[in-house]
Amino acid sequence: MPINRRTAIRQLFIISAGAAILPACVNNTKTSAQTFSNLPVTADEQALLEEMASSIIPTTDTPGAKEVGAHLFALRMVNDCYKQQDREKFLSGLRGFAGQVKQEQGKPFAECTAAEKEALLRKAGDKKNGEETAYFFSTFKRLTIQAYTSSEYYLTKVDVYKLVPGKFISSVKV
Repeated sequence: MPINRRTAIRQLFIISAGAAILPACVNNTKTSAQTFSNLPVTADEQALLEEMASSIIPTTDTPGAKEVGAHLFALRMVNDCYKQQDREKFLSGLRGFAGQVKQEQGKPFAECTAAEKEALLRKAGDKKNGEETAYFFSTFKRLTIQAYTSSEYYLTKVDVYKLVPGKFISSVKV
């Protein structure tokens, strides 16, 4: 069977593309959409944090924490600004909270009703539930609120930020 150069190159290209794609097909773990160098967070954990942020500051007629990306801000802050032991405590608290939700509700946090989510979040902040879970929740809640109140939407529409204090009125004593 004679084979020409063009056919050989085409077949070589197809085989090499298949070999490059094959490991992605075999790997079953979901990686995070956004990678953090010091914080190994999976895509499922990132989705859990997104739902938690949405429950902390829900969407009404104004955008909520989910729309401003508060969970990504919180993850970036923990990744960049916290010590290694605090990052480990945050991650173990996150995983403990996820396990607790599955154990109590029998379903993931995203599938719970709003009332169930509120009850779970109230319980997560309690130190009786576990010190790591309480640390995780208080840290995440604080960072979510900080992200929302420093977002572009909040500073331009809700609490209008003025770079300059105002115009100068010479008759008013400072």
